[in-house]
Amino acid sequence: MKEGKDIDKLFKDGLKNPDLPFNDLDWDDLEERLHPEPKRRVVPVVWLAAAAAIAAILLVVFLLVTPTEGPIGVNPVVKNGADDKNKANQENNRGKATETPLKQNDRAVNTDIAGLVANKTNRNHFEQKSAEKNVLSGTNTPKLSLLQPDHANLLANVMYQPELNTDFTPVTFKDQNLIASVVTGKPERIKEPVLNKKSRLVLSILAAPDLTSVQKSGMSSLSGGFGVEATYMLSKKLSITTGATYAKKIYDSDFSLYRPNSNYVFKIMPSNIHANCDVIDIPLNVNYKVFGNSRNSISVSTGLSSYLMLKEKYTYSYNGAYQGPQQYEVSGQNQHYLGIANVGVEFQHKINNNLSISAKPFMKIPLTDIGYGNSRLSSTGVAVSVNMNLFKKK
Repeated sequence: MKEGKDIDKLFKDGLKNPDLPFNDLDWDDLEERLHPEPKRRVVPVVWLAAAAAIAAILLVVFLLVTPTEGPIGVNPVVKNGADDKNKANQENNRGKATETPLKQNDRAVNTDIAGLVANKTNRNHFEQKSAEKNVLSGTNTPKLSLLQPDHANLLANVMYQPELNTDFTPVTFKDQNLIASVVTGKPERIKEPVLNKKSRLVLSILAAPDLTSVQKSGMSSLSGGFGVEATYMLSKKLSITTGATYAKKIYDSDFSLYRPNSNYVFKIMPSNIHANCDVIDIPLNVNYKVFGNSRNSISVSTGLSSYLMLKEKYTYSYNGAYQGPQQYEVSGQNQHYLGIANVGVEFQHKINNNLSISAKPFMKIPLTDIGYGNSRLSSTGVAVSVNMNLFKKK
């Protein structure tokens, strides 16, 4: 018993005046466990990989697809001054060669006609003398006529074997310009009429990374989406656009900017909130082309968007040691029709008549509170798209 009392006294004295070493690292470790820091959400790698894949596809399309240059026409023939001079000399020589035979032929014709007239005059005089002789002698001899069968070839003989009469003055004809010009070179090909075909409906496949934030929070997170849009051309400069985009809206904010419509009262107020929301964005924009040529164009657009909230997940962070509710999820409870204003500028480059690419910096400004937390959610980003013409009008 005495030995037992000594043991009890030993423990009693040891606990009354403990000699324990002090370590600051142990207190720091305990402090971290009592007050854990809020975890930051890392942007999913899938979004970065999708954006890189779309950018690679756009680069391949831009490098492989060659633009059409339009119908190929006939190469124009360029004539210099030496060719024109040679051509003029050839035409003058040809004209002289043609003009000389014509004048010789005119002289031959004049000579033949003169012989024919002289021959006919002599025959008429001979017939008249014969008729007078017949009257005196009492005989009636028929007249010699060129129309008789025996003399049918008389005119031909006179034309080809004329008898020259130097006493007769030939009839001269007036000189005529009978020089014919020869057309040289290729005839111009008649071009077929080109029908001006304009596309009225354009389909766009887009990817739109952005920075999403709550107004007055001072913090923004990388978000993004991808979707399909259709643009209908009302005129050469005016068009309307609509479609659907699946987007991730990721953002952080102070708890003071989080105002849910709920009766739940937090015993310990969270310091920060992290949101991850799945959204369907349905835009309705009006576009106006301010500049455009055959390859490039610039357009401004404005309009409204509707947010259909598919799924909302909120995670809470605390500063104190006490940990309250960690997260809260909502599905399909909040739809905001025409609650976001859209503003953007689109730069478009035409690859060919059916394909083009474009980049569009944009801003989405909230006109109402968004989501379960009733936050003023805004986004700023760049939408990259591939555009295809679907239907054409003559």
